[in-house]
Amino acid sequence: MNGGIEITDLVISKLLRQNIEKYRSLFPHVAAAIRLNISGVIADRGDNIQYVYTDSNHADPLQRITPAKLISSEEYDREKYLEMLLDSPEAVLSVFGFNRSLYGFDKKKAYHWWNEIYQQREKDIKSAKSEL
Repeated sequence: MNGGIEITDLVISKLLRQNIEKYRSLFPHVAAAIRLNISGVIADRGDNIQYVYTDSNHADPLQRITPAKLISSEEYDREKYLEMLLDSPEAVLSVFGFNRSLYGFDKKKAYHWWNEIYQQREKDIKSAKSEL
């Protein structure tokens, strides 16, 4: 969060499985491929697309990411990378009580299935305590 990491260490790589025109959703790697094509670097089916999140909340999906080949500054979306960093342990450890809010970061996205499991576990614990 303090910017002490090299932006090259944050590059995400994703395979472009089909031609850009065939995608119905503008996934980050597709947006990066479009930006590469606009800049004159041809990105086509089968290419490994590399990008960095620079402003994941931008209204324009093409501006949320920057292709690795077009990075001109060390700016990146710290909140997005923190969110991604906490997704994995929360998915695995939520049944044991791990929650990203313990680290002062509340997820503002829609509920995931593991949140329901966590809430049910909390209810079971409260119920068991009241029975004692």
